[in-house]
Parts: sequence; structure tokens; C-alpha cells
Amino acid sequence: MKYLTNQLPSNTLVSDKQTYLWFSGTSYLGIPHHPVFKENFIKAVADYSTSWGSSRNNTVQLSIYEKAEKALADFAQMPAALTVSSGMWAGQLVVNFLKHEGATFFFAPKTHPALWNGTILFSPESYQEWTLSIAEKVQNSLADKIVICADSVGSPYVEHFDFEWINTLPSDKNITVVIDASHSFGIDLPKISAKNIRLIITSSLNKAMGMTGGVIFAEKDFIEKLRHFPMFSGASPMMPALLEAFVNSTDIFQEQRVKLLNNIQYFNQQIPNSNLDCIDKYPAYCTHQVGLHEHLKSHGIMTACFPYPTVTDLPVTRLVISALHTKEDLDKLAEVLNIWF
Repeated sequence: MKYLTNQLPSNTLVSDKQTYLWFSGTSYLGIPHHPVFKENFIKAVADYSTSWGSSRNNTVQLSIYEKAEKALADFAQMPAALTVSSGMWAGQLVVNFLKHEGATFFFAPKTHPALWNGTILFSPESYQEWTLSIAEKVQNSLADKIVICADSVGSPYVEHFDFEWINTLPSDKNITVVIDASHSFGIDLPKISAKNIRLIITSSLNKAMGMTGGVIFAEKDFIEKLRHFPMFSGASPMMPALLEAFVNSTDIFQEQRVKLLNNIQYFNQQIPNSNLDCIDKYPAYCTHQVGLHEHLKSHGIMTACFPYPTVTDLPVTRLVISALHTKEDLDKLAEVLNIWF
């Protein structure tokens, strides 16, 4: 069943004239509702209006893009960044560039469609099973260039993904690892150190970061090559006013992240007997238990509940804590959950 609303949910949702506590979505840091970010965005719209209808490689270029990309790279502690119109396009742009280089692809289970290279992927393996065999598969490959794609965290059903397998990859191969970090950027990025690979991280900015757009992180030489790829130069860029607002609001993102982590820690202390699946310091909680969504709704709490990855799979009830939630909100959710469990 779907519920329509005429206003952006915050920690509450109004649908069909009823107000619910809202524990869903992907606005983990609550940036779209932050008063300072909104104020900075309104000022930026006055300067840049609603869009920049031009190629990034045109004769006239807006300086805010490179300024914001430097700020995003610093924020992510990555060498360089390139912004695009969406997280999906960030992934597809990278994949198409690497296909153009003639690479052979390997995919971890549950890799987001943003990183698919034209084939619909459904793996019978678990992520853990896959990590035990990927090094051997790469070693046995006759390809000159190898690309391995993975997500930073399982979504929508939350699952921790370990990246120690990267350190088992053969050192005599030309390997690129591409990670879609859409559901972790702004909260945390996977800690990866491996000298024998080229690491590329793609991400939506429309989740924790609260901006419509996407970003690619990589070494400067790769970003420079990507900038001159026809599929980048032929695409419209993301809204410049959002990037100006980000540049003027970087401290807010760090403050909201601290609030989010504090909320997660507090909530976990309130549900000691919960059977929800979750991972450390992450705001999403999932279960396949039938009836929990309806139980929460009957107590004025709205969550997401839908079958995944196909319409024939078991529905996933997904709870999400955000930086916008108060202790009273979290207490209420914990109280209703403890009745259920």
C-alpha cells in the first residue's frame, strides 16, 4: 500500500490528514530540513538560479563546480572528485568509461544497478562466499584489465560488507575496484588500503548529503580522463546552487553526523532484546518478520515495507534513524518495538 504526502517528511510524516512518526527514507543527516543549509541554498539560488544548461566542458564554465569538487574530495578524504547529475549516472559513467577501456567485469552479490554493465545481476552466492573465491577468479582471468564492482553496504536490506578481500587480490594484475557508497557517504566510507589496485568510489548525493546529484571519487589522473569522456561532456551537470550551498555548509554535515551517531547509540541502548538486523554505527534496521510494519503503523509510526529484490520476495520492513529524531521519538519507537519483540 502506498501513502501520499504533500510535504517533505522530517521526523514526522503527514498522509491522509494523519500524522505519523517517520522512520524511513535515506535522508540520514536530515540536511534538507536544516535551517542553515536551507538559508544557504536560498542565497545560492539567487546567484545561480535553478540550473546550468551547459556542458561542463563548454567555453564558459562555472567555477563553483571545481570549488565544490575540491570540498567534496576533502570531505571524503579522497584525492579528487567529479560531480554529475545523479548517483545512478555517476556509476554508469564510470562503468561505461571502463568498458570503453576494454575491461572484464566481476560483480559482488547485491551490487547496485548503478554499477551494472548492461546485464541484470542476480547472484546465488552470499557476499561472504563471494569474497572467498574472487581472488582466484581474478587470478585465473586472462583479461588485461579487470574491474570489480561492489556496494559499500547492503541495501535496502542492511548488511555489513567487509573489504579485506581486496588485500587478497593478485598484485600482478591491472585491477580497478569500483564501490558504490551511496548508502554510506556522509556517514562513513569503507576503509580500504591496497597498493595494487585503482580505487574508484561512486555515490549518490541525494541520501545522507541531501542534494540531488552524484559524485565520483578517484585519483586525479582518472578524474581528468573522465572529464574528457564524451558521456561526461555531453551530459548536463547537477544544480550549481546546491554545490554552492554545500561549500558554505560543510561544518553542518559534520555536526549532523555526530547527532546521527548519538541517536543510533541511544536507540540501540533502548532495544536490548530486538531481533532487528543491523550493523554497527549505521542508521538502518531490517527484518522479514511479517506484521511488524502494521504493528508500528497502528501505534502512529510509519516505516518502509516492500518485497526485495523482486516482487515475489519476502517484504522487508526497514526502519531508519535520522539526525532529525529527538530522544522522545526514539523512546516511542523503542517502546512499540519492545512490545512486539
